[in-house]
Amino acid sequence: MVEVCVRGKTTLKPRVVLDYNEGKSPIDLADQMSSYSNPLRRTVKWYKIVVLDTLLNIAVVNAHVLFTQVTNNKISIIDFRTALVEILITQNIEPEPYSQITTIKHKLIKASKNRCHKCYSILVKEKGRQQSQKYSKKTSTKCEGCDKYYCVDCFFEDHKVVPI
Repeated sequence: MVEVCVRGKTTLKPRVVLDYNEGKSPIDLADQMSSYSNPLRRTVKWYKIVVLDTLLNIAVVNAHVLFTQVTNNKISIIDFRTALVEILITQNIEPEPYSQITTIKHKLIKASKNRCHKCYSILVKEKGRQQSQKYSKKTSTKCEGCDKYYCVDCFFEDHKVVPI
């Protein structure tokens, strides 16, 4: 029990109650802030309310708290929400043209002899490094995109490519 002074009177309260009240006050404040200019409308579907509340309100309140801590700029949650929406609306995001996107081509090419990457890694897990060095397949084909040596079977298995 802890002595607490409330409105001039000293009363005894359990320590657990004080800890609970101290821990829930930031949550109550966040709920209060999210209730200002709430974008949610009345709906019958409860799951829509839960998802939208989580995505919209809690995210905006968390962003507002971070913004005020980082910039030391006191701004109301309503003004912050308005500014956030305006920034998101005016942002111009244009996708890159397809011709500028570079893709990695995975195909087998001839190369010097070396151990198959997949066979070697499987044998290392099963029997250890020394045994896998002795018994893994040697191949003269290499994937151009990955720059790893593969036997034909492992290449098609690893790259989910169907042989022609």
